[in-house]
Amino acid sequence: MSQVVSRSRIGREFFDELYAGSEDPWGFAESAYERDKYAHTLAVLGGQCFQRGLEIGCSIGVFTQQLADVCGELVGLDVTERALARARRRLRGHPGVTLARMTFPEEMPEGRWDLVVCSEVLYYLDDDAFALAVERLRTALEDGATVLAVHWRPATSTYPLRGDEVHDRLVAELADWHVLDDRRPRYRLDLFEGH
Repeated sequence: MSQVVSRSRIGREFFDELYAGSEDPWGFAESAYERDKYAHTLAVLGGQCFQRGLEIGCSIGVFTQQLADVCGELVGLDVTERALARARRRLRGHPGVTLARMTFPEEMPEGRWDLVVCSEVLYYLDDDAFALAVERLRTALEDGATVLAVHWRPATSTYPLRGDEVHDRLVAELADWHVLDDRRPRYRLDLFEGH
């Protein structure tokens, strides 16, 4: 009989080492996959403008720069200062953007949001942290926010959760707000809208 092995959360040390070895470890600035995914993600928002957005896991700020164009105020979070230093350089000309080193979901900026973006970040969490993340997102939805989740779908041996598992759990937990399930071969996008 096979046992299910629960993998540990990916912590700050992993990301510190990753960004110490590369300016852009996932190729956010140059990858055709990322470029297409970003364009699709923005298109799903339907040209809306948001007063206050939150991007969880902003990395070096490539998508943050694009989100800034649809948000009056945008807060980008990341767990590692190395990535945030690069994001600050990229976003120098965007006065409405604030970047902060925080460990989501345990840490989160104060206030209400009308947009929360979780792009390729929730599968780094273990079960307990994921449950807390869902509660944070539920609160944002109850306050009327739009929540957008986008994650890589192919198998990986590194992350505690797979992309489809993340989205299946979100849809199960936040079913009342679920308005879009869009699955592409390499990523999945789900949109939730607060009432």
